Amino acid sequence: MKIHEFVGKEILSKNGIKVPKSFLTREKEVQCNILPCVLKSQVLVGGRMKAGGILFSDECNDFKKKLSLLLEKKIKGEKPYGVLIEEKKEIKKEYYLSLILDRTQKDIIIGFSKDGGIDIEDSESLITGNFESIIDKLPVKIKNILPKLRKIFREKDLTLLEINPLAELKDGSICALDAVFHLDDNAIYRQKWAQEFEEETQYPFHYVKLNGDTGIIGCGAGIVMATMDTVKMYGGTPANFLDLGGGANEENTIMALELLKNEGIKKIVMNIFGGITECDVIANAIVNFTKKNKDIKLFIRLTGTNEKKAKKILIENNIPFYEDMYSMIKEGERV
Repeated sequence: MKIHEFVGKEILSKNGIKVPKSFLTREKEVQCNILPCVLKSQVLVGGRMKAGGILFSDECNDFKKKLSLLLEKKIKGEKPYGVLIEEKKEIKKEYYLSLILDRTQKDIIIGFSKDGGIDIEDSESLITGNFESIIDKLPVKIKNILPKLRKIFREKDLTLLEINPLAELKDGSICALDAVFHLDDNAIYRQKWAQEFEEETQYPFHYVKLNGDTGIIGCGAGIVMATMDTVKMYGGTPANFLDLGGGANEENTIMALELLKNEGIKKIVMNIFGGITECDVIANAIVNFTKKNKDIKLFIRLTGTNEKKAKKILIENNIPFYEDMYSMIKEGERV
């Protein structure tokens, strides 16, 4: 379940993470008492900046026009919950920081880059690892807040916590200028703060849109991130992060494939390790999808639970697959 930015920032603030002064509005007539400011459409889709969902203002008349615009503007088809008005900060340096639950490793994977902002997937400085392996590689000021973020991640039953950008301000302090929270759907019953937003959940899997041309689908955050790294190693650029999660069914798999198709992706790498997830279920989804979408190129690796049954299904339907990740991605990026 995706959580709105304003809710995530309130949680960060309550746990000692600095965020900009802000307020949420769902009305057009409000006082412009924070200037200069940033106006941020509260939608659950990614890529708000490029889609015109984040605007800047330093004058009252301009503020009112932009607020009215954002309250009425759909971002990638989604109507905003409201608009977050927050003070504009003087930034010295932008970073990227994320925590992602890797179900296969039963651990939290940290992602960090010294280059924050949009197009983070193009950054060669992105490093990943679990808490113990990465903590000493971080700048001291980032290192100091990571334990607080891990505590939030665990207590709130999150599967993703992403701050981009995490900024060092001119005064030397560290401030979260964005907050992306994904809550484990199975834990909503014990996270009362999130239940009022439950009906707004958009996808039954973890999806982050990026700006590349190679679609990526996997089971487990670690596998997805490794696939993304390998795509980059072979000269490609990931179009997304999509983790089907454990126990993915046929309907959700087809929904994931349809989502990437609708985003204009023509090439999709599927790297599936079946633990709870059954490979033959994924194979059936692939067969049903390809019957209607012959123009989408799929590069498939299936290993784990019911692997033999899955491969038999693909063979019977003349759908090629690969035995290892590297040959699959190498061929995918050659096309």
